[in-house]
Amino acid sequence: MKVFSIAILLLISFSAASIAEELDVWFGTGGNNAGQPAGIWHASFNTQSGDLSESRLALELVGTGWIAWHPKLPIIYSTANVNGKPSVCSIKVADDNTLSILQTVQISNGSCFLTTDQTGSVLISAQYGGGTVISIPIDDDGLLEDSVQEIRHTGGSNVVPRRQKSPHPHYAEVSPDNQFVFVPDLGLDQLVVYKLDLENQKLVATEQPVACVKGGGPRHMKILNATKPDGPNFAFVLNELAMSMSCFELQDGGAMKLVETVPTLSEDQRSGEIFNSASEVRIHPGGKFIYSANRGHDSISVFRFEAESLELGRVQTASIHGAWPRNFNLTPDGKWLLAAGAHTNSVTVFSIDAETGKLTYQKKSAFVPGAICVSIR
Repeated sequence: MKVFSIAILLLISFSAASIAEELDVWFGTGGNNAGQPAGIWHASFNTQSGDLSESRLALELVGTGWIAWHPKLPIIYSTANVNGKPSVCSIKVADDNTLSILQTVQISNGSCFLTTDQTGSVLISAQYGGGTVISIPIDDDGLLEDSVQEIRHTGGSNVVPRRQKSPHPHYAEVSPDNQFVFVPDLGLDQLVVYKLDLENQKLVATEQPVACVKGGGPRHMKILNATKPDGPNFAFVLNELAMSMSCFELQDGGAMKLVETVPTLSEDQRSGEIFNSASEVRIHPGGKFIYSANRGHDSISVFRFEAESLELGRVQTASIHGAWPRNFNLTPDGKWLLAAGAHTNSVTVFSIDAETGKLTYQKKSAFVPGAICVSIR
């Protein structure tokens, strides 16, 4: 009987170990790097224990505020500042996770965000300071081609004069069907909509922007794919200035219909801070929970979304146990959230309740200097 019990325990231990997975976590850094080299940092995350390893510098490079992966190839695209000039770098990721720069493409203004289309044919960049959107063709090897398309936004809502006198593209979201690109422009209070021309590997303006909350300052967004056959897709737009989340239903031709806008913090939570600013939004893999980050309050807000009743409600606000969460991310299995505190040079670990979506701090963290982008593979 004793031998049988030991065998059962060994089987259970082996099964648990076999389920565990080591994920690679990559960090883009910027600002105060605590005296450490600027660049792309790397750590490993264990999905069974929730342990985040000590981070290491994978590539020294200035201006790595955002990193994006090629959808098919082991290539990272990173914002950069090379020899004092704003640039985009394509970077090869070796099997042992060493990084090497393949090429550097100079652009007119510093990029704050990068992404590719679903096929990896076009790289799209948002330039907050320059008020422009850039597209660069990608060849079959993942390298960036020479022809750079630059589109300049014009105007400004001026509802918040200090931030909205001019256009400020902040992000780009590609539609699930790979037909459209939505660019939240904080200065215009709009989602500027582009048609994706894959044949010529460029963007085509539609002249049909989506109106956002006046003075809201749309910063980032994510699209939730339909949760049932023939069901609608939804977009969740984070308004940086208004500290709110807007839910839109996607319609034909790149149009959107506003469903609801809800605050990311309560009035009491907002009044307790001198300054607040919403930064990032993520969708849980299961589609029922939405997460957003609050700088100043230094927290993550958790929302539950009911696609049938079109209800979006905040269910929790959890401290990140750090300062200035410009970015965070979820593991692909939806069980963990990693939150980067840029001002505390920390990344903290939270478990996610499968039923409620709520976060529980695991009292685990890693030192990552100036982390402002979190990518989990």
